[in-house]
Amino acid sequence: MVEEAAAPEATEVLQSEAPLESYGSRTLSIAGQPFTLTWEDDFGGDLNKGQPKSLLNSANWRKENLGVNYEQQAYTNRECVTHPNNWNYCVENGKLTLLARKEPLDCVVWQQCTATSQCGTNGTCAATGYCVYDQNRNGVFDHEECAPADGISNFPANGQQYTSGRIKSDEKVEFRYGYIEFRARMPFAELPAGATPPSGMWPAIWLLGANGAIANGTRDDSVGWPMNGEIDIMEYTQIKENKALYPSNEAMGFNALWREIPESGEMAAAPGGWQANACSDWPNGGDAKCDGDVGGARAQWPGKTIDYHQWHTWGFLWDEKGFKIYIDNMPYNGGTPVGTFTNGDSSTEFQQPMYLILNNAVGGELGCLGWSGRSCTSSAQCANGAACSGGKCQETPSSCINIDWAAHGDKAKLEVDYVRWFHRNSGYPQAARAACQDSDGNGTADNIIRNCGFNEDYTYHRSDLFFDGGQGLTDINNEGGSRGYVQWVRIDNSGWQPHSVQIRQEGFQLNAGTTYKWKVDVKSSVARTLPIKIAQPAAPYGVITTFNCNVGTGWTTCTGPNFTPQATGIYKFEITAGGNAAFNGSQIWVDDMYLGATTNACQPECTGKTCGSDGCGGVCGSCRSGTTCGSWGQCTASSGTCTPSCSGKTCGSDGCGGTCGTCSTGNTCNASGQCTPNTCTPQCSGKVCGSNGCGGTCGTCGSGTTCNTSGQCTPSTPSATRLEAESATLTGCFAEAGGDSGGKVVAFEGNDTICWSNVTLTGRTSATAHVGAPYNNGEAQLKFNGTVIGTLKLATATGGWSSPTLADISTGISASGTGTLCLAGVTHANGWIFSVDYLDLK
Repeated sequence: MVEEAAAPEATEVLQSEAPLESYGSRTLSIAGQPFTLTWEDDFGGDLNKGQPKSLLNSANWRKENLGVNYEQQAYTNRECVTHPNNWNYCVENGKLTLLARKEPLDCVVWQQCTATSQCGTNGTCAATGYCVYDQNRNGVFDHEECAPADGISNFPANGQQYTSGRIKSDEKVEFRYGYIEFRARMPFAELPAGATPPSGMWPAIWLLGANGAIANGTRDDSVGWPMNGEIDIMEYTQIKENKALYPSNEAMGFNALWREIPESGEMAAAPGGWQANACSDWPNGGDAKCDGDVGGARAQWPGKTIDYHQWHTWGFLWDEKGFKIYIDNMPYNGGTPVGTFTNGDSSTEFQQPMYLILNNAVGGELGCLGWSGRSCTSSAQCANGAACSGGKCQETPSSCINIDWAAHGDKAKLEVDYVRWFHRNSGYPQAARAACQDSDGNGTADNIIRNCGFNEDYTYHRSDLFFDGGQGLTDINNEGGSRGYVQWVRIDNSGWQPHSVQIRQEGFQLNAGTTYKWKVDVKSSVARTLPIKIAQPAAPYGVITTFNCNVGTGWTTCTGPNFTPQATGIYKFEITAGGNAAFNGSQIWVDDMYLGATTNACQPECTGKTCGSDGCGGVCGSCRSGTTCGSWGQCTASSGTCTPSCSGKTCGSDGCGGTCGTCSTGNTCNASGQCTPNTCTPQCSGKVCGSNGCGGTCGTCGSGTTCNTSGQCTPSTPSATRLEAESATLTGCFAEAGGDSGGKVVAFEGNDTICWSNVTLTGRTSATAHVGAPYNNGEAQLKFNGTVIGTLKLATATGGWSSPTLADISTGISASGTGTLCLAGVTHANGWIFSVDYLDLK
C-alpha cells in the first residue's frame, strides 16, 4: 500500500505561490524565423490577478464525454459559474481548472422500461420509456449533467465512479502546423514540497487530426483512429512520482501515434486490425516500431522528471518535416528540444489540420492499467498493493487510485494558465494539386472528386471500407515517381456480399440532365474484374451507372461510359471488391479518381487548403474572427496584426494601443515622441480628472465613472444593453428561429441555464426578459457570478410554444462589476418554463 502524504494541520502554511505574468508577445523569433500569434485562450488574463468566475469561451471549446483507455471517469458539463458546489470546470483567477471528483454517474440512457421498479438503484422510468438515473443523488438526472458524446466512436459507459473535465477545440480551433505553447500545473501541486502524491491521475494536453472527430461536422470526419493521427504533447502519469515503485521518477511523457500495418505477433495482426505506431520509449520501454522499418519517423522520449508542484511551460514546434517538444526552455530563447519527431512516408497524418484536447482522466490505461504485468515478488512492488501473482502485478484500470478524496479531493486538478498557437510569417508548403483535378489541363479544376490523387492523405475520402463480414486495412502510401501518394487496400476477408469491401468517395451532388464522364486508375496484386459504379450513398442505394473493369498487376485506367442522371441528388463513386473468398489476402491500389461534366464545368479545388479561393468563385472555408487566410491556404494570424513601433521614440503611442514610454513631471511628449519641457503651467486645483490645460490630465476616472465638466468623477449612466438568448451559453435548452429580436431559446426547464459572459452590471438597476409560454407562473432566477440578484416570473400565459406571443417581465437589480449573468430555470409543474427571446439591461 502506498502511503499518501498526511494533510497539513490547519495552522500550517503551504508554500506561497508567486504570481506568474504571461509574456504576452504576439510575435516570436524561432531559429531566425518570425512567428505571429494566430489564436490564444488566456482564461481570463494573467495568472493570480483575482479574476471572477466565468464560463468557458464557447467560441474556442466544447465539452466532450466518451469512454476510452479504460478511464474511470464520466466527463460532465458542470462549470463553477452554474454549479458552484459540484463543478468540474472553472475559469477563475486567470486560469482554467479541470477538477476530478469521487462520485458515481450514469450518463448513458439505454434501458427501456415501463415501471421504475425495472430501473434499479436510483433509477426512474421516464415518460420517454427509458430508465434515467441520479446515482450521485443530487436531484438532477445524471445524463443531464454529462457532456455530450458527439464523436464517431468511443461512446461513454455507465457505472463510472468519478467525474472530471475534458474540452476540445474540434470544429472551432483547427490549424495546420505552427508553434503551440501552454503553461500548466499537475494535480496535487498544493501538497507540501517533497510529498509523494496519490496515484491514479492522468492529465493530458494533446492533438487529434481534424478529419476524424465530430460526426457530421463541417469537414469529412469519417477517418478513424489512428489514421487521423494523435500527438500527446503533455501526458503525466502521477503514479510514477512514487519512487518506491519507479525510482527514476519519469512521470512526464509524450507520445505520437499514427497508423501502421501490424507487424508479426502484434495485438492487431488479426484481419481488419490497425496497429497504432507509438514510436517512443515512454512509458513502457518502447516497442519494435522504433527500429529502422518505419521510414524515418522517430519520436525519442525516455520520459522526464519534473517538479509537479510548480507551473511548467510546454512548447510544440510543428511543420511539414515533423515536430519538436520543449519544456520550460523555449525555442525563442534558444532552448533545446526534449523530444524530436521526423515525418516519414507512413506518418502523413501529421501534415493535416489538427485540434486541441485538454483533459484530466482518472485511472485507465496510463493512470493504472498501463503498468499492469510488471515483474514482482510481492504486492508491495505493485500499485496500491495490488496482488502479485505468478511473478506479475495484477493491476486493474482503477486499482492504483488511492486518493483521500475528503482531505485532498480539491487538489485533483489540472490547471492551465494559457494556450497559444503561433504560425510562421512565411507560411508553410501547401499540398500539391494532383493532375487529375484538371482533365483538360487548362488550369481550371473540373473534377468533382476532391483530393483525387490522395495528396491530402484521407481528407474527403471514406476510410471505413468493410461491411457484412468484410475485413482488411486501407492506407495512403507513397509510391514515388509520377504516382506519388495512392490509396492501398488489403482484403483480409471479402465478406459475404459484393459491397462488403467498397472503395469510395461519397457525398457529391450530380444534376439531372447533365452528362458526366468518369474514370479511375486501379491495379491489383492478382488479376480480377472489379465492378465500378455511381450510386446513391443511402437506401435504396440506387445504381445510376456501372461497368466492369478488368484489372491486372499493372496500373489500368478504368473508364466508364458517359451517363446522364435522371434526378438531381447526392451520390457516391464506388469500386466494389467484396463477396469473393478467392481474393482474400489480395491487395488493390487506387489513384486518379475522376468524375466531371463532359462540358468541363468548373469544380471547387481546395487541395491543401482550408480557406481562400476555390477557383470557381467560392471559398475553401472561412477563418475564425481575428485570423485571415494566408497565401498557403490555411487560417493564420491576421495580416492586420499590429507590430509596435518605437524606433527613435521615448514616449507617446507605439501604434498598437500601447506606449513607448511616459514623460516625467514638467515634461510633455511632442509629436516626434520626445519628452520636452512644459511651457504651460498645469491647472488642477480642485480637480481629480480632466484636462490640466497643458495637453495633459489631472487624473483619470475608474471603471463605471465619467469625468464631468468640473473635473470630478461621477457614476456613468450606461446605455441599455440587449443580451440575445440564442447568443448565450446554453445548458439543457436550445436555440431556434422565431424571436421578435433574432432567434429564441426553447425547452428552457428547471435547472437549465442561459448564461452570458463578460457582462457589466455597474450602474444598471433593472433587467427585463422577453419571454412567452402557454402556461402561467413560469419562473427563472437571475444570477450574477453565481449569486441570485433577481427573480423573473411570467404571471400570465401568452400562447403556444412554436410561435408564442412574447411579453416583457422585469426585476430590479443591484450589483456591480463584470462577470457572468445567467437565467436559471426554477422547476415548473409543466416542465417547460418559457421561451426566451432576449434580456434587456437598463
